[in-house]
Amino acid sequence: MGGVTRRLVIDCGAAQTRAALLLDDEPLRFWFGPARGDEALPRPPQSGDIFAGRVRSVAKPLNGAFVDIGAARDGFLPLTKNAKPPVEGAAIIVRIRRPQIDAKGAVLTLGWKENLSAEAAAMLEAQAASMRIGALGEPVDAAIQAFVDCAPASFSGDLDIITNDPAAKRLIENTTSAPVRVKDAPFLEYQVDQAVAEALEPCVTLEGGAALNFHETPAGALIDVDSASAAGGATGRLNDKINLAAAARIFPEISRRAIAGRVIVDLLPPSGAAARAKLAETLKENLKSVAGARFGKLAADGLCDFTIPRQRLSLLMGVTEPAGNGWPVEGRRFTLDHAAKSAIGVLECALATRPSATPRLIVACDIADYLLAKRPQWAERLNRKFGARIRIEPDATREPRTYDLVE
Repeated sequence: MGGVTRRLVIDCGAAQTRAALLLDDEPLRFWFGPARGDEALPRPPQSGDIFAGRVRSVAKPLNGAFVDIGAARDGFLPLTKNAKPPVEGAAIIVRIRRPQIDAKGAVLTLGWKENLSAEAAAMLEAQAASMRIGALGEPVDAAIQAFVDCAPASFSGDLDIITNDPAAKRLIENTTSAPVRVKDAPFLEYQVDQAVAEALEPCVTLEGGAALNFHETPAGALIDVDSASAAGGATGRLNDKINLAAAARIFPEISRRAIAGRVIVDLLPPSGAAARAKLAETLKENLKSVAGARFGKLAADGLCDFTIPRQRLSLLMGVTEPAGNGWPVEGRRFTLDHAAKSAIGVLECALATRPSATPRLIVACDIADYLLAKRPQWAERLNRKFGARIRIEPDATREPRTYDLVE
């Protein structure tokens, strides 16, 4: 990996904290969290959270138990083959292994003491005894959480960290020996917002005109390699060329989209046994970059499967919710929270990069109501930072969850 530039860009905004891990300035992973100061706001359980819960019921046919963790849906706790099942109504401590996805509740584990000191474990056990259901422990500063969750520990010695918040810089410097710099608009400089938007698109064009089409489900994803637009059609050696190009692009896309679960890739039929063997080795080698992934098989017709452990919600699932037909994919729409955060982020970027401008943020009524009733602190932070230039105006004629910036 010599010569590879590794950057972690952390944008501390008025509405949210965002981070992106870049290799040679190409985004490899995104992270989204609360704004600094909003860490204690209620949020859905996320991977790694520790909860004191109560056993709601034991499901012997499923060899597990459903546990009330104070969330919208009970979590499911799988039990090992010979484990003694918990007693219904008992208080237990669990960790979120896989977060809730749409109607599927979180998957839990009893391995919550990992990486905890004896003192911290004792404190959590005492809280569980008093049945204080909910995430336990003091909220972690969002900038620190962004650093811990988005930057692999192995990168800490040669990682260039950039943030737009001097206070966050000081906190991160106490956590790592890696250099930390401050820039006003790092997401804009490294075009991270554009990369996020591209990662939400279902189609990725490959060199030569072929494409990857991503179809996500709560259980995983189907990736279809489409050669329809490839120059020269799709037969023989051209199939092999397209397949190798797809194999090189699939895994960076999986990483930035945070796709996990059962992944099926419908590649083009290889031209022969030698081409199929080369493609399989390429896929297996690239899959090594995905922690815990397991390769299945590559069939003669090009159908390939592998499994990726689910650690967090995918990018798409994290910012959308089930709905009617519409963008970005059929049957899902952006959440109101994401739309409001995006609107504030666009306004904040304009204010930061154009000091003399007085931009107006025109928002749909649902966004205006959300900002006023649920998140007034976001506009207040912008006012403290930028003064009287703040203009947020509702527009009853706009479609829900939409906005526009007017200079």
